[in-house]
Amino acid sequence: MPTPSRESLLENIIAQLKQIKPDAGSLSADTDLVSDLGLDSVQVLEMCTDLEDDLDLSIPVNRLGEVRTAGQLADLLQQLLNEAD
Repeated sequence: MPTPSRESLLENIIAQLKQIKPDAGSLSADTDLVSDLGLDSVQVLEMCTDLEDDLDLSIPVNRLGEVRTAGQLADLLQQLLNEAD
């Protein structure tokens, strides 16, 4: 299976964010998961668990500390998928 593009990963992340925060309005790669959306750590971990299931990969918790925005999460997923190949 080919590695999903960053754009595809970002669309998946944004779709999940819209389910968590349906009133969030416009979401983009620059949307901050905590300061813009008010997500708590449990919500972020639940979303990451769903992404792990969708993509059949494991996101190391220690790598999540570098993630603030939807775009950064897409970049991390892209890196992990490329490392898995």
